[in-house]
Amino acid sequence: MEHGRGAGDGIIQTAFITGDIARDMREMTRQFGIGPWFLFEDFRIRDLRYRGEPADFRIAVALGNSGPMQFELIQQIDDQPSVYRDLQRQRGFGFHHFAVGVREFDAACRRSAAQGFDLVLSGAAGPDSRMAYFDTTRVTHGMLEYIEVTAQVEAFWKMVRDAALDWDGTDPVRRL
Repeated sequence: MEHGRGAGDGIIQTAFITGDIARDMREMTRQFGIGPWFLFEDFRIRDLRYRGEPADFRIAVALGNSGPMQFELIQQIDDQPSVYRDLQRQRGFGFHHFAVGVREFDAACRRSAAQGFDLVLSGAAGPDSRMAYFDTTRVTHGMLEYIEVTAQVEAFWKMVRDAALDWDGTDPVRRL
């Protein structure tokens, strides 16, 4: 898999699926000092498509940094079909995907499709940012998510990263 390394391109996040997001936030903070966590208790993806079909599943998402690396915890809170349930059924909870911030979203998606990776999830994660997951498990043991880099996305990532810089351990979970 080849990716352009222009401004905004590159792995910005490592994501894990969990059956208990509150427990895993506590443990990742205790074990690795990740935090503070920014928790979306009911994160909705607009225009959601799963394997090419309209979808509607519900997830809780927590984001926290350790230095420049962002960690994401995802807990599906319903039983609808999804990319999260797919990998959970195959091998349980744990690593799910790398997320790559891309400015040339359409070109990145075309590259992955041309390499034979299936588009398994797409939608809009923010008001001005698209996202897409490609099934790269045969080569990376997880999926690949592209997140379209916009000014609003960059500002949010900066806020999460900056909160971790001098974090003293107080207010470890911040609900959004």
